[in-house]
Amino acid sequence: MAFDPEELVTLTNHGTMKLCSAVARAMILPLDERRGATIVRKGKPATLKFERIKDLAAEWRNGSCPLNEPRARPKRSPRLFHPRGIAHADK
Repeated sequence: MAFDPEELVTLTNHGTMKLCSAVARAMILPLDERRGATIVRKGKPATLKFERIKDLAAEWRNGSCPLNEPRARPKRSPRLFHPRGIAHADK
């Protein structure tokens, strides 16, 4: 069954968010909380228990989840700070 990563769902005790975000957040919860993680959605199945969440995380690891897209890193100026932490300006 295909799930839309952009679908709005509720991760119990964590609020409403996109399905992809809920799966990612559930996977980083502490172990005792992770086992009890549940995602509630409007579609069928209406409730996703941790075993299904884990399956989705593995499936989306291949890139179908928007959270897996690489983010552009801000460019840093190599001359912004002195190695010893003393700020200086370029001349």
